[in-house]
Amino acid sequence: MTHPAATPGAGGESNAGRRVLDLGCGAHKQPGAIGADRNPASQADLLCDLDRLPYPFRDDRFDEVHLHHVIEHLADVVAVTAEVWRIARHGASVFVHTPHFSSIHSYTDPGHRQRLARGSFDQVRKDLPPGRRIEVVRKEIRFHPGYFWSWPARLIYKITPNKYEKFFAFLFPARELFYELRIVKEGSRERRAESGEPRAESRERRAESGELRAES
Repeated sequence: MTHPAATPGAGGESNAGRRVLDLGCGAHKQPGAIGADRNPASQADLLCDLDRLPYPFRDDRFDEVHLHHVIEHLADVVAVTAEVWRIARHGASVFVHTPHFSSIHSYTDPGHRQRLARGSFDQVRKDLPPGRRIEVVRKEIRFHPGYFWSWPARLIYKITPNKYEKFFAFLFPARELFYELRIVKEGSRERRAESGEPRAESRERRAESGELRAES
């Protein structure tokens, strides 16, 4: 999903000059974004394993980061969020889509390692390393369009999201979760990596120019 406030343009920049990163872009990369994925058949500009940290990008690089149905495949949500914090700028927007824990899609793929709920990133925010802060701007449960039993689910969720998840989610399953996060750095720059930064910066520049298609 392209966020309506920023439609990316060429070279990983939106029309407003925002640098956009699509992590785990697969075959449907955000238009104009820099894509990172480990699958050579994807639309990635940079092939890398998102479980291997740090990512080959400079600190304070991106204004917008997308993780569309990828976080559930990764081993450590807190570590990945901390790494996104490092490469994103103060005030950057992070958009996350993932199956809701009640959805059958959360279980059909054996590669799914995470089962997330509406409040999961509230806990991630608390577990981040000292000095790394995010704000949870939006957290939404989304339901199957056109599915008859979605209407009571939507009604219960609208009245009391917590009780929907606690008592009714498996009776009236949801489809997915959507989070909008905001990176908070309060004007300070994250410390640069102790080693490998020149190589990471070089890889990033080559990815932007479309030259890099080899996994590190």
